[in-house]
Amino acid sequence: MKILYIIPFIFSMSLLAQDQEYKYEPVSNKAEYYIGSFNKGKNLDDLVDWYEDFADWAEDQGDTYDSMTVAILTPYFNNDLSTHDTMWVNTWPGPVEQYAGLDMWMKEGQELLEDLPSTNSAVIDTWQWVISEPREMKAGNMMAAVYSECYLDEGVNMRMVYDLYKDFAIYAQENGDTVGRKLIVPSSKTTSDADFHRLLYTSSVAEMGTNAALFWDKLSDSDAVKAMQGWECKNAVEYMGMAMRAAEQ
Repeated sequence: MKILYIIPFIFSMSLLAQDQEYKYEPVSNKAEYYIGSFNKGKNLDDLVDWYEDFADWAEDQGDTYDSMTVAILTPYFNNDLSTHDTMWVNTWPGPVEQYAGLDMWMKEGQELLEDLPSTNSAVIDTWQWVISEPREMKAGNMMAAVYSECYLDEGVNMRMVYDLYKDFAIYAQENGDTVGRKLIVPSSKTTSDADFHRLLYTSSVAEMGTNAALFWDKLSDSDAVKAMQGWECKNAVEYMGMAMRAAEQ
């Protein structure tokens, strides 16, 4: 995977095909990825400080941002760390909440941009299909996140992938797994030939290692893993970061 802005748009009609019965109804949400690099003399501490200003502003906007979560991620395991410094991720329950937030931001929030310590090279709007949730994701949690490029075999669509991956995730969690998993599709066409991206994320950095060991020790030879046929994920890039904001319940 290069970085997230090269994911292709692949919501084809086959994804929504009605001539096949599926086991699960996908749970979806929206996510915005702001990919950028620090301005001269600025660093992650400055971006975190700017987030605090944003958070104070958001609290003054009624309930507009109550359902939004925020994470600030930095690339860690990556074969080219020069491409970007940060990935700011907002997630929303759906497009209604997302665009209400964008409407407020465009009308009332633009003065904050004057002090933003980074410059975005890409802003990507995505749909995410939720496969599983992490153990917990509270504001202040240090987290790890792995994004991979994924490719469908001929005749396989994402609804098939969702069902098989969901079966695996349920089995994995019954055996102690605490990984959050999502399938990600952007809302606009990009240049990569990947069909979708897979996100694996944990609510602490250490849990990524614990869950990797669990997979290879107890899950890798299971029928649930063997059943996951029809797609391949590769070119993983790993990020470390912090959950800055959790949705209000």
